[in-house]
Amino acid sequence: MDSVDTSGGLVAARELVATPVATSAQGADTRSVPARILGLGRPPTGAPTPADRRRTARQVSLRRGIVSVVAVFALWEIAVRVFEPSTVIIVGPSTIVASFWELSVSGELWEHFTVSMTQFALGYLLAVVIAIPLGLFMGASRRAHDYGDPWLTALYATPSVALAPLFVIWLGFGNVAHVAIIALVAFFPVIINTIDGVHAVERDLREVGIAFRASRREVFSRIDLPGSLPYIFTGLRLALARALVGIVVADLFGAQAGLGYLILTSSQLFQTGNVFVGVIVLAALGVGFTVGLRALQKKLTPWQIEVKGSS
Repeated sequence: MDSVDTSGGLVAARELVATPVATSAQGADTRSVPARILGLGRPPTGAPTPADRRRTARQVSLRRGIVSVVAVFALWEIAVRVFEPSTVIIVGPSTIVASFWELSVSGELWEHFTVSMTQFALGYLLAVVIAIPLGLFMGASRRAHDYGDPWLTALYATPSVALAPLFVIWLGFGNVAHVAIIALVAFFPVIINTIDGVHAVERDLREVGIAFRASRREVFSRIDLPGSLPYIFTGLRLALARALVGIVVADLFGAQAGLGYLILTSSQLFQTGNVFVGVIVLAALGVGFTVGLRALQKKLTPWQIEVKGSS
């Protein structure tokens, strides 16, 4: 029986099967999730798109930030171990970690954290709910701006610490007064930036909307509001930092629990490690909330182009 030479067909079949597998493997990203977030390892081959370049820039910024934090804490620990200052003045990161663990295991830190975050959430949301509509109204109405601007300027120039005792007198010792103090300090950055955002919208855009017979409500909802969103988010980030400061300010007046109360009582007892625990927790919350607001801003204002240096 004559034999049939199938070697050529087998080779062709192997090439046919291997080609799509190689192509798909070439474009697939097999790196782990942390490696993709930090931009580590070798990325998939191919021409980078603008989205890829922006992602790479964010990864570089993230890596630089992590390196900066690690370097500062490492130098801090080394300096404390070399110079051995008094623990009343300053302690090293290792001592702070030990204090954090003790407070966490005992449940004391969670109690303070829960109280402060509840007050912070209520005060911040109250400030935002009032400040954004009022700022949009004052920015769109010249008459409302003229009536409200003197009061806004005077109250913003008044130190919040000077007004805090009045809230305690009016509202008593408790969560209500603390929420009001946090709302007060967070209110002004939001309303001022909202007003500036409405004023920053170009007049030509409004005239184009009017030329196309857009109603006042349509001009406001489709031109003024989207145009002022970047300013509103700037005010939200500034208010976030001030609200975290407001937690400490509010706890100065008759508090029984909270991160500010933890910082105050620990400093009076010369427990420096516990003081740093409260401060670092507040700082970490500020960083986390700010990152979240920036991510939300990118979702709601996709037309904005972030411009950064290439170095």
